Amino acid sequence: MKFIRYLYLIFFCITTCGRGLIIVPSILDIPKAEKNICQDSRIERENLKLINSNPENEDLTPYIKCVNNAILKVSSAELKLSTEEHCPLQFLRNKKTPYFKCNSDNFGNYNITKIMKLLCNGKDECIFNFNQLPTLLCIEEDNSVFELPSSFTYVHLVYNCQTPRRRFRPFSNKRYDRKFTQRLLNESVLCGNNKLWVNFLSYLLFEKGRNLLLGV
Repeated sequence: MKFIRYLYLIFFCITTCGRGLIIVPSILDIPKAEKNICQDSRIERENLKLINSNPENEDLTPYIKCVNNAILKVSSAELKLSTEEHCPLQFLRNKKTPYFKCNSDNFGNYNITKIMKLLCNGKDECIFNFNQLPTLLCIEEDNSVFELPSSFTYVHLVYNCQTPRRRFRPFSNKRYDRKFTQRLLNESVLCGNNKLWVNFLSYLLFEKGRNLLLGV
């Protein structure tokens, strides 16, 4: 009986470990970052001066930049109304300057993911003006709508910087290769040696049980 118990233990360990070692390649992706980009009239004025003096000027100041030859990939972007917590520099003005507020949490033109992808994707740095973005709308509870000035808005950006280096492959097999074909989805190929061990141990258990029943 001890032999059967040990055999069951080995069978359980091999089947559990064999299935647990399968790694999903997506977990190796670079984690996404989040950034709040506040409208900065100083940056936009300086960039405009440089462009007017030389349209091919490369000394422009970007709102966001990647390093190590990485390129931007935008996941989502939302245009939001600024607060002193997120964009304090926008509120460092004369007290007489009216600050814009919205009495509801209902906004229009806030989803700017497609626009930010067009402006930033595939570049190592993203240079844009807030006047290139749609005007954020405040929709009050009485359904009245008014525009919010870009000087009191910011962009909440979710993105990552992708490096040109190929993703690390934990095993040197074709399952993680770009040339992975449907032929490799065959069950015998996916299971490999693990299935051979499972079949072998299943056969041993079957033979041992049959011998015990027969009294051999």
